[in-house]
Amino acid sequence: MTDVSAMNDHDSVTADALDSYLDKIQNLPPTPTLMIKLIELFRQADSDVDEVVKLMRRDPALSAEVLRRCNLSIFGDEEPVKDINDALFRLGFYEVYRLAVSLFGMQALTLTKELKDFPAEALRRHSGITAIAAGLLAKEVGESEGIAFTVGLLHDVGKVALAAAEGPRYSALLQACGQSGALLSSSEKTVFGFNHGEIGARLLIRWGVPDEISIPVSGHHHAEWSGSYERLVTVVDLANLLAHQLQKNLAPKFQELPAVQEAMHMLGLEPEQIFVVQHQLRKTVAQLPSLLATA
Repeated sequence: MTDVSAMNDHDSVTADALDSYLDKIQNLPPTPTLMIKLIELFRQADSDVDEVVKLMRRDPALSAEVLRRCNLSIFGDEEPVKDINDALFRLGFYEVYRLAVSLFGMQALTLTKELKDFPAEALRRHSGITAIAAGLLAKEVGESEGIAFTVGLLHDVGKVALAAAEGPRYSALLQACGQSGALLSSSEKTVFGFNHGEIGARLLIRWGVPDEISIPVSGHHHAEWSGSYERLVTVVDLANLLAHQLQKNLAPKFQELPAVQEAMHMLGLEPEQIFVVQHQLRKTVAQLPSLLATA
């Protein structure tokens, strides 16, 4: 099991401290075993389609839900997808992977008991848009679309853990940072001793998620902390900015933002590529109902 203190060069809390905190939280999402196995299959360049089908058929409820989502993502007069084999053939592994992982991801981003003033629905929507943007950007720069999508989807899972543990106290901190413009991760560190990236990454590690997902979750917003995963973290950071820009239209001159320019330089992206990704993202967000459903 990876030690969080070894994951980053910055001053981080120990794995034991994070584990102790997580152990006290009631109603954390259970380990998504099938999601972990699906991620492992996606990471293999020569994945056997039969293995994917066999894995998904282990859980009839999962298969049925993925098929429902597949059909939500199909437009026009096309025949509905009838089985997992058909889905893989017609939509491709990446699309089916996105739908299946989104099912688990949205469950992980859902509190058992919704808290007053905690923006749960907004968090899920933002995570879905960030995941889509991360996949699009990864394709542009030669990184793994599936891994980038998964990191984007789960990058804020630590917020759910903190909300479950701290209740209204955490909701108040989110609201205060939103009003003042204070950096949330720094405020979390001051109040709790760690931030949502660190606690989220530790939760993923306990689930058995590979380092290429857990480390970027721990270091998101701080690509320089992520070692060999710096490019992947930069992809997710830029995807996060794209999601905010799309949702709130905060910056009409998006590419002039210093953080965006820095990310573009790091990834070797040209302005035209960002325009293409923005256009694709606006079109693809229409698929969000099939990604955001939690049941």
